[in-house]
Amino acid sequence: MEKYLESTRIASLLAKQALNTISEAQEKELESLLAKTGITPEAIYKSCSFIAPDQEEIEAQKKILKEVRRGIAESKKLSGVQHNIYGIQRKTLQRFFRYAAIFVVLLSISLFAYYSGKDRAPVLTPHNDSIEAYNSETVLEMPDGKRLAQSGSTNIAEIVKDVRYANGSQTVGVSVKESRNEKIAEIYKIKVSKGSTHTVILQDGTNVVLYPESELEFPEFFGKSNRSVKLTGEGYFDVQKDASRPFTVTTNSASIVVLGTSFNIRSYNNEKVTETVLVSGKVLMNNIEMEPNQVAILDRSSKEVRLESVDASVYRERAMGMFVFENRSLDEIMREFSLWFGFEYSFESNSLADKRYRIKLPRTDNFNLLMDLMEKTGEMRFVVNENNIEVKSVKQ
Repeated sequence: MEKYLESTRIASLLAKQALNTISEAQEKELESLLAKTGITPEAIYKSCSFIAPDQEEIEAQKKILKEVRRGIAESKKLSGVQHNIYGIQRKTLQRFFRYAAIFVVLLSISLFAYYSGKDRAPVLTPHNDSIEAYNSETVLEMPDGKRLAQSGSTNIAEIVKDVRYANGSQTVGVSVKESRNEKIAEIYKIKVSKGSTHTVILQDGTNVVLYPESELEFPEFFGKSNRSVKLTGEGYFDVQKDASRPFTVTTNSASIVVLGTSFNIRSYNNEKVTETVLVSGKVLMNNIEMEPNQVAILDRSSKEVRLESVDASVYRERAMGMFVFENRSLDEIMREFSLWFGFEYSFESNSLADKRYRIKLPRTDNFNLLMDLMEKTGEMRFVVNENNIEVKSVKQ
């Protein structure tokens, strides 16, 4: 167990280092753990031969790894937000994070396999089954009932502006303050189906990343004294600060009130609990005050709420495009994957379903790679029959 905890901690710290979010104390902790275990990232990375990227991918990964190392060294000498990160211009930053994430993921999974199964894990055949993410779309429901397919992100202020212009509304050209006094805000709803996420920019500048099978109901503009939206499913909120207008998120079982902060809410109708994780700032969940790096878990049947400590940074990483699971049961992990890939799943035993993991995985359009990565731990294997997956223990 100690080696497992060390491996997951090393992976977590390396992820922070690669994304330049690691603190000085964490740098020292990482150095100590690497010295204690004798692990070298290069050796572990090299051992990931079960993934066969093409030459372009290999060269890109080498380049990014080099830039990560150089950037980490240079960032210690710099202060403030830089317009050129790790020597890479903003237009290529997305590509940078893609390959940096791949490197961190391979390292994380390999470390787990190194500690948990290097002496006993069998050689597993890579999966050739094709279980791909849904070819889904996000739909914006207009107040008049019309449905518009959305791609990229949705900026509600731009949508409203286009609608008013198309309708020849007399509010076009009128100040926002004047138009609000003349009318009641109409309600919009955005629906994200399985297999995707979608970012919504609300009228006040608040950003919401919605996850698969989620819905967000919101007004075209907020009132003078409050801001309120309704969520079904899961969303990561980065709320624009406005002390005069609290921001309220209502779910089917909870009410979360904030001023300006980042937090994650999970409240699917078919799940037994509602979870609110505070990343930064301050929130009230059913009038219970939370602190950063806490999760409030509401049992819907008993209405009881308990607070637990978490590493809330994983929720920010998820919003950036990673599959991140922090001390989650394998059943919870497979449930998450099923929202993306639409398969049915079962377990050989309840003990396997209840086993808990800390995993970072790249968000991909094909589940084959994820199965191969998870099997690399030596803890499980997947048996695929069309759209059904059975998760089995690895026999010794």
